[in-house]
Amino acid sequence: MTSSPDEDHGPEAAPARRPSQVTAAVSLLILSAFLGTTIAVNDPAMTQSVYLLLFVTIGAAVRILGGGRTARVTGTVTAVLLLLYLGPHAIWGLSAPGGVFQPDYAVRAILAIGASGTGVGLLYAPPSRAYFRVRPRQTVR
Repeated sequence: MTSSPDEDHGPEAAPARRPSQVTAAVSLLILSAFLGTTIAVNDPAMTQSVYLLLFVTIGAAVRILGGGRTARVTGTVTAVLLLLYLGPHAIWGLSAPGGVFQPDYAVRAILAIGASGTGVGLLYAPPSRAYFRVRPRQTVR
């Protein structure tokens, strides 16, 4: 009996479907970065840094959707850096408004911090962890 080369190998594992938590997390991370840039437009000292965070977040988001583990860490780091930038806007904008710390920026900062925190939480939820664990590592040849 002869067999074809395809019969020698068992069925290949189907690629893992992306959980909705990953898609929602990416959307929330991008939303928080955009909200941060709306505040940075009026903060000349931080404009370039926040724009860089926006572009890094978008790049990481594309890689996160593909199952990149490093991109998940990059998205988490950019969310923390955005938190460090937005924290003073949220606190001082509500308690002592003045200069670049305005109440309307404080509300946007609180929304961005909430979206960012929720996005990071969804990236590390059990279905998302399983998705990143199952995705094959790409090797450079």
